[in-house]
Amino acid sequence: MTRNQRITALVLLASINAFGFIDRVMIALVAEKIKAEFQVSDLQIGLLGGTAFAVVNALAAVPIARMAERFYRSYVTAGFLLMASVFTTLAGATASFAQLFACRLGMAAGNAATEAPPHSMISDMYPKEKRASAISIFMLGVPLAALFGSFLGGSIAESFGWRNTFVFFGVGGAIISLLCFLFLKEPQRGASDGAASEALSTIGVVRILLGSSSLRWLVIALSTISLGSFGVNTFLPAFFSRDYGLDAGQAGFVFGLISGIGALIGTLFGGYASEWMARRDPRWLLGVPALGLVLGAPLFVAGLLSGNLYVAVPVMLIGSAAFYTAMGPSIATLHGSFSAHSRATGSAVFLLIIHLLGQGLGPPLVGIVSDTVSAAMYTGGNFASECAGAAAQIEGSACARASADGLRYAIGTFALFFVGAGGLLYLAARAGWKTVARTAGA
Repeated sequence: MTRNQRITALVLLASINAFGFIDRVMIALVAEKIKAEFQVSDLQIGLLGGTAFAVVNALAAVPIARMAERFYRSYVTAGFLLMASVFTTLAGATASFAQLFACRLGMAAGNAATEAPPHSMISDMYPKEKRASAISIFMLGVPLAALFGSFLGGSIAESFGWRNTFVFFGVGGAIISLLCFLFLKEPQRGASDGAASEALSTIGVVRILLGSSSLRWLVIALSTISLGSFGVNTFLPAFFSRDYGLDAGQAGFVFGLISGIGALIGTLFGGYASEWMARRDPRWLLGVPALGLVLGAPLFVAGLLSGNLYVAVPVMLIGSAAFYTAMGPSIATLHGSFSAHSRATGSAVFLLIIHLLGQGLGPPLVGIVSDTVSAAMYTGGNFASECAGAAAQIEGSACARASADGLRYAIGTFALFFVGAGGLLYLAARAGWKTVARTAGA
C-alpha cells in the first residue's frame, strides 16, 4: 500500500471505530429520557446499554472474524457496519422498551465487525515496531466520537427527542460504510511480516491465549478495565443530570469533554509513549498504561466526589485519560503472538472475553448498586414504586437526591477497578519479560 492509501485506510477505519463506539454508548446519552418514557429502572438501563449489546456482540465477533480471515476484511467490516446502521435507524421508530431491546441486539451483531477485522488490517499495514501507535491512531475514533458524538447526541435528544439521536447516527454510519466500500483498500496479508504464515483454527487461537501467562494476565487486565469503563460510561451522563441538574445536551457535552478529550490524550500517550519506552525496555509497552491506571483512578474518584462541577470536570478528565492508554499497546502485544492469517480471530476472541465480561456485566452491576444504594438512602417509603421513571428526576425531591447519591456511589466503586487493572498489566509485562528471557537463554 502507498502512504496515501494507508492514511485513507486509517481515517476510514478510525471512522468505523467511532461509529462502533457510539453504538456501544448511545444508550448512555439518552438514558434519562428512555427511563422516564418507558418507566424502567437503572438495572434495566444497564441491561439495555450493556448486557443485551455485549452478549450478541461477543457471540457474533468470532464468526465474523473467521469470515474476515477468508474474505476481504474491508468488505466484511463495511457490510456489517451497514447492518448495524440500519438497526440503529430502526431504533428511532420503536414504541416500546421491548422493540428498542430488539433493535439493540441487531446493532450489536453488526457492530461486532468494527474492531477485530480492522485490527488485522492495521497489523498488515505497519511493522511490529509501529503497530502500537498505528492502532492508537485507529482508536482515535473513540475520543472523537465521545467528544463530538456525545454533544450532538445529547443535543439532538434534548431538542428533537431521543429517537432522532438514533436516526442521526444510523444514517451517519450508513454513509461511512458506503465510503468504505468505495475507498478502503485491502492490505496484503502478512505484508508487514515478510514471511508466509498459516491460519490457525479458533481452538488454536484460544490455546495461544491460554498457553501464555503474559496473555492470560493481559486478558484479565483488559477485562477489568472494560468492566470499569463500561460501567462508568453507561451512567456518567445520567450522573451529571442527577447531581448537577444538567439537561441531556449539557450532560452529553460534559461527558464528551471528559471521555473525548481524556480518550484523545490517553490513546495517543499510551500508544506513542509506551512504544518509545519499549525501545529501552520491552516491559514498558504495558508498563506505561499500568502506571497511568494506578495514578488516574484516584483522581477520577476525587473529581466525582468533589460536589463542584468546575472542579469535577477537569479532575475527572485527567483521571479518565489514564483509562484509555491500554488498548493500543495491548493489541500490539497480542498481535505479536499471532500470524497474519490469525490476527482477526485473535482480536475477536480477545475482545469477546473482555466485552462479554466488561460490557455484559459492568452496566447492569452499576445499575444494581445504584438502585440498591438509592433505595437505602431514600427517606420516604418504597423507592422502586415511588421514584419510578420521571419521579426520580424532579429537582430537589427526596427521590432525586437518593437517585443521585446512589449513582455517585456506584460509579465511584467501579472507577476503582482501574487500580486493580494497573496491577494486572504490570503482571502481564513481567510475565512477558520472563518468557523472552527464558527464550534468549535457551
